[in-house]
Amino acid sequence: MTTAKCHWCGCPLTFLPGLGWCHPGGLYVQWCPDCHKEFTCRPTATRCPFCGGRQVRDRHCALPVQERGVRV
Repeated sequence: MTTAKCHWCGCPLTFLPGLGWCHPGGLYVQWCPDCHKEFTCRPTATRCPFCGGRQVRDRHCALPVQERGVRV
């Protein structure tokens, strides 16, 4: 299994064939402005799993850290 660290949040990422780089739980880290919690899920949520809020936003997409001279 290929792993890397997320450029944006430092969380571990896993490369899944046919899906690409993913955070544990999903491709996007999402955020709820109502309860201010971050979460990941697949498929991406349209409601917050914590408070049920409908204003869920994408925080960032999985992006592996690129080290100099190393191609992923």
